[in-house]
Amino acid sequence: MSAEKLRIETQEDSWRLRCPNGHKVAPTNNHWYCHSCANSWHEDAEPEIDEAIDQKTGRSLTRDEVELDFDAPGIYYA
Repeated sequence: MSAEKLRIETQEDSWRLRCPNGHKVAPTNNHWYCHSCANSWHEDAEPEIDEAIDQKTGRSLTRDEVELDFDAPGIYYA
């Protein structure tokens, strides 16, 4: 049985999703993108990640495990 999808319905909900370095991530078509890691000079920083971390539960989530409300402001930055 698969776990229930995490629903991100408000801009306040989106704070929960972080990269392994603790930065806020943005969804893309099939993965997560971290703008802070992309702008980092650190050689190990990886802006494109397969799993984001839910700061509320500590669970790692793929893009397919999160349901976004695309009509809510601030949820999706294309």
